Amino acid sequence: MGNLFEDSIHHSICECSSIEHTLRFMHNKESGEIYTEVFLWKHKFLKRLWVGIKYIFGYKCQYGHWDCTMMYHKETIKLRDYLDKCIKENKLYRENNEH
Repeated sequence: MGNLFEDSIHHSICECSSIEHTLRFMHNKESGEIYTEVFLWKHKFLKRLWVGIKYIFGYKCQYGHWDCTMMYHKETIKLRDYLDKCIKENKLYRENNEH
C-alpha cells in the first residue's frame, strides 16, 4: 500500500516567512478529501500544563486561539492551482472507478 498523499501535498507560506504561519494541505486521492494542518508552537512543560488546566476547567479566551497566515497574490495562485489539480484528480478517479 502506497502513501495516499504522495505528490499531493502543498505548503502555503505566510508573507512574513515565519515557519509558525505555514499551512499544509494534503489531498487523499482515494477519498477526494483535503486535510489541512497548521503549525503548533511547542511550549515548555509548565506552560503546557497551565494551558491544559485552564482547558479542563473550561477557560475560553474571548478571542479564541487563533493565528493567521497571510497569502498574497503569488501564494493564492499556487493554492488555486493545487486545488484545481485536486479537483481534476478526484474527477478522473471517480470516472475510472465507476462500475
